[in-house]
Amino acid sequence: MVRRHRKSESRRRPSLSLCMIVRNEAQNLEACVSPLRSLLDEIVLVDTGSSDDTREVGQALGASVFEFPWNDDFSAARNESIRHAHGDYILWLDADDRVDGSEIEKLLALKKALPPRRTHAYYLTINNQSVVDGETLFHQLRLFPNIPGARFQGRIHEQVYYTLRQKGISFVYTDIVIRHTGYHDTASVIRKSERNLAILLKELDDDSQNPILHYHAGRTLSGIGRYEEAIFHMKKVTEDPKIQREEKRFFLEASLLLGKYCVEAKRLEEAASVFQGLQRQFPHEGLVHFGLGETLFLLNDFEGARRALEASLSYPFKVGLFPVNLQRLRYYQYYLLARSYLETGQREKAAQTFLKSLHQHPDDYKSLQALGLMCLEEGRLEEAISYYERAVQRGAASPENLSTLGVLYKKLRRWDEAEQIFLRLHDLAPEAMEPLLQLGELYRSKKEYEKALSFFLASLKQDSHRPEVRLALSDLCFRLEKIEELVEHCDALLQHLGLPRDMVLSTVEELSALYEQVAERLFEKGEEKLSLEAWKVAFFISPSQRILEKMISMAPSTEEMKNLVNELMEGLRSRGVEREGKPLLPPGFSEKKEGDSPRPLSFSSRGPINR
Repeated sequence: MVRRHRKSESRRRPSLSLCMIVRNEAQNLEACVSPLRSLLDEIVLVDTGSSDDTREVGQALGASVFEFPWNDDFSAARNESIRHAHGDYILWLDADDRVDGSEIEKLLALKKALPPRRTHAYYLTINNQSVVDGETLFHQLRLFPNIPGARFQGRIHEQVYYTLRQKGISFVYTDIVIRHTGYHDTASVIRKSERNLAILLKELDDDSQNPILHYHAGRTLSGIGRYEEAIFHMKKVTEDPKIQREEKRFFLEASLLLGKYCVEAKRLEEAASVFQGLQRQFPHEGLVHFGLGETLFLLNDFEGARRALEASLSYPFKVGLFPVNLQRLRYYQYYLLARSYLETGQREKAAQTFLKSLHQHPDDYKSLQALGLMCLEEGRLEEAISYYERAVQRGAASPENLSTLGVLYKKLRRWDEAEQIFLRLHDLAPEAMEPLLQLGELYRSKKEYEKALSFFLASLKQDSHRPEVRLALSDLCFRLEKIEELVEHCDALLQHLGLPRDMVLSTVEELSALYEQVAERLFEKGEEKLSLEAWKVAFFISPSQRILEKMISMAPSTEEMKNLVNELMEGLRSRGVEREGKPLLPPGFSEKKEGDSPRPLSFSSRGPINR
């Protein structure tokens, strides 16, 4: 049974009361209170209208339970709880707070050291488990002396600080951690924020110049994405002369939030001005340098961002009065600094800093992507694959990352892995062009021509005007001896490029010559890669030394020239073609007769080219 405080004991050791306001917390109370019972001399519960067994559970835990009708005023309920407390000091908790064993030991040590004269109040560190912001830390005044005049203020985000300060109480910051489990879904967080905002705005109607109310209104509005309104309220704090003069720490933290909200609202120049002003006033604050570095990076001032971010590494990030995800911030310190190095041409420093950023926070997939891209640009494909694989495993399975990984597998002829990636992309978006094209190219590389044909035809249904698709289909139709379809694709290419189409074909050389025209026009349009593909089709239809030399001259490197020649020779061998000048008139083409008028590319009958 929890023992009540007795005057004789207060002279030897100050007593501690736990004060809570609760409603419908029957499922939470025991987990919150039971671990603390050895620490407490009294438990006071104020129930604001429960419809479950909250009161009975509280009584079973040894609490004194009181009822208080809810009136949209958290301070009123808190003050009712401390009105019933008899301890020398008060610890207040919410039912979704948890205190772990190691922290209970710290609280026991603190309790033994509490001044009997009740002259100090204590900030504890709140570890907030948020579905929106992740794990954040901030200081909150949770343990204070039970003295006359100690009262909470504010209908929402209630504070006891100001009445304690007026009584001359000293404030101490501790590393004792309370885990606040909070809400487990985003919708509940938004509902809570909207409820809080309604109470705050109502209170501001009665006290429009109160900077504390404006501070909480700004924070609440930012939580639901209303940054322009949040900026208005936070300026009411930072522009308050008394806050600037007497509350330096509060001014700093409100200004940091103002800068952050300006960034979110895309008011980057204004954000930079805020952080630059803070940098002059608070040169040893890591968060100030970080905020400036982030803002300058977004303004594309990469050299300025580098200097500010390097400075931020020289000073610690301090836990303050608003929630901060320190792990995420530390990660972004390194990530943005690495990006700044990269943008200023310092690739080696960038790579080293990206590596330092890893394992700081789950967002490290961004660093993995960046390292993968750097390796890709430098031709280190196996390393690039390892980074992209890790990025995908960390949850960054975006279409872009999957596509890049698939392309890398394909470059290294890891066909099965590439196939799995592109089939996965195709399943995610069956009508998306990219996986259709990649699967078509993959099966063409594997010489599974019928499969390749099916995917390229599917992509053609999405966009019939892409010359790279028509050229791929031209190659496949020739390989599969689908001559009528081959001519149809040639006709579509001529139409797309504005080349003449009214003609009657008499020889395969004429068809090859049309693909040469396609190649020349694509080259004129700056499409050198597609031009080379058209030359390949022309060569396969009617091989000649002239076309071969033309393609070799277009190869960008000796290695690619060798690959090109090998591809062409392999293609010829697979068709049994050993020399130039094969039969001129395959059965599939219509013969040109005297008196014929020009007409679009056509056939008089179906049939394969007999080579």
